[in-house]
Amino acid sequence: MNPSDPYKNWPHAVLIAIDQLGNAIAGGHPVTTISARVGYFSVNAKKGILYWQWLERLIDFTFYPIDGPRHCYHAWQSDRNKLFRIGSDLARIILSILMIIANPIIAIVLRLAVLIKPSLRTSV
Repeated sequence: MNPSDPYKNWPHAVLIAIDQLGNAIAGGHPVTTISARVGYFSVNAKKGILYWQWLERLIDFTFYPIDGPRHCYHAWQSDRNKLFRIGSDLARIILSILMIIANPIIAIVLRLAVLIKPSLRTSV
């Protein structure tokens, strides 16, 4: 972080913290994000892999405007040294509800943000 602008990355840090909180509420490990957890289990789940792959497609679509393809996979790769917890059936239901509610809103906001400020887009 640039010392002359200590709050430049503050919004990003807050969004990551909210993501980690949502992951913890939904039965995941509190130090990982939902995207990293989904990326990990869409490849490594012993059961329910189609569930994780469905969530991965939903999240990847949501973040495509700013991160390009394979958002969850890249999140998992950058968090690969962290712990991943699959959670109970109830936790996965909570995760699904969170994603069904939040992702359409986030997708709209991100697409509008990229229209207003194209520099938010990474190389796709």
